Amino acid sequence: MDRADLIGGMAITAIGLLMIFVIIPATTVDGMYFGLAPTFFPTLLAACITVCAAGLVAQSLYRMRHGILRSAARRRVALSRWKLLMFLLASAIALGGVLVIDWFGILIGGPVLIGTFMIFLGERSPLRVLLTATLPVGFIYVLALHVLGTPVP
Repeated sequence: MDRADLIGGMAITAIGLLMIFVIIPATTVDGMYFGLAPTFFPTLLAACITVCAAGLVAQSLYRMRHGILRSAARRRVALSRWKLLMFLLASAIALGGVLVIDWFGILIGGPVLIGTFMIFLGERSPLRVLLTATLPVGFIYVLALHVLGTPVP
C-alpha cells in the first residue's frame, strides 16, 4: 500500500506542478472585469492538491523507511463486484449531473446532482433532500449574480 501511495503521490505531485507552472498559465487569458486574475483559483486548487500529494509521498517514505505497516497493507482486501458497481454508479451519477448542469444550467442541474447523490447515499427524507439540494445552489446563485455581479451558467 505504501509503495502504491508513493507512486501515486509522486505522479499527482508531478501533474500538479505541471498544472501550476505550464498548463494553467498557458491556457488562461487576462481578465478585464474583476480584481482577481483568472489563474488565481485554478492555481490555488492545483497547489492544494500538490501539497497533499507531496504529503502523501512524505508519509509513505516515512512508513517505508521505518517499517510501519498499516492494517490494510497486512491483509489483502479484494475489490468486490458490489464495490466496483457502486463506484461505477457514483461515477455515472456525477457525469450525469455535470451533463444536466451543462444542458439546463446550475439552477436545475445543481439541485438534481445534489439530490441524486443524497438519495444514492441513503437519505430518505424528502424535505431534507429538497432543502439540502436547493438552498445552497440558490444561495450561491444569488451571491454570484447579485453580490459579485458575475453571470452564472
